[in-house]
Amino acid sequence: MREVVIVIRDLYLQEPPPAASSSSGVSPGAEAMPGIEHLARMGERAPLPAGWRTWIAEWLGLPQYGREAPASIAAAGLAHPPGGRGVWLATPLHWMAGLTGVHVDRRSLLHLSAAELEALAVSFRETFRGSGFDLHPLEDGELLLSGPPIAAPMKTTEPARLVLTAVAESLPSGEGSSSLRRLGAEIEMWLHDHSVNFGRAQRGAAAVAALWLWGGGLGLDSPAAAAKEITAAVFGSDAYVHGLLRLAGGEVRPIPVDWTAVLGESRAQRALGVVEVAELLHANASWGLSDALAEIDRRLISPSLAALRRGELERLLLVANDQCMRLRAADRWRLWRRMRPVRPGVEALT
Repeated sequence: MREVVIVIRDLYLQEPPPAASSSSGVSPGAEAMPGIEHLARMGERAPLPAGWRTWIAEWLGLPQYGREAPASIAAAGLAHPPGGRGVWLATPLHWMAGLTGVHVDRRSLLHLSAAELEALAVSFRETFRGSGFDLHPLEDGELLLSGPPIAAPMKTTEPARLVLTAVAESLPSGEGSSSLRRLGAEIEMWLHDHSVNFGRAQRGAAAVAALWLWGGGLGLDSPAAAAKEITAAVFGSDAYVHGLLRLAGGEVRPIPVDWTAVLGESRAQRALGVVEVAELLHANASWGLSDALAEIDRRLISPSLAALRRGELERLLLVANDQCMRLRAADRWRLWRRMRPVRPGVEALT
């Protein structure tokens, strides 16, 4: 295989203060992340000013879709896309109330079961009948909101970035945003005592406090032709990536338990794996960010790095935090490079 790309889709970090670094690059009690540390030391780093989604569209040979809104691409993954209508991603969020407002953490992003998504979609149609809006379940545990066509672009914030900013400062803004903000507030009230949340409370799951509306655009009426046939094997459950592959006539598969099986595939020259920190945190109640990154390192990055060292892989790329780290097989000989001072895995990605 020529190339493997691993995307951590929800990892955004603050730049750590200089005092957080240590000369040894190791913090006491930190989880070991040898693959990420090696990439940070030996690899080439490049910023992704347009974000990972645009980069992935171009990497797949679909640059014409990289200019579309995230919701427009995600909508294309539906069996019956709402072409020509306004569309927004509607991410289920759990947030905590504080003295001055609400805030989120890395566990606030929720992925609901198919039954929960369908129950919310049916209930929304009944409660908001006549509003012109509708909810559609997505395969990654989120929802898509469709409604009247967007008259003008408005600024919205990806929910994974809310860990870096105040919720109140990240609400939709710009022309036409008042109606979307008003709908968001009505959805919060609708969710407050919803039967889906009652069921989640019964099993100890976090309540859905809101549907965060973002990434708005227009549903695609007539998809543009793919620039070329998709030759990469794509794995993950992201709605944007699923929509991209649907537009190009490809498919997305779940990430296998054994990533080495992907590395040994002879049918594909390239492979893409899209993972999420929040999913690992929900599955492991005692874990923190470092634990989740260490698991991604153990399952995906370190096995890919081992294949690179054996000469079975030409390039390994890690995409996270609006940047791309690339390591080529020949880069392993760059022994003169000094180790960047890092808290393993975390500071290396800032």
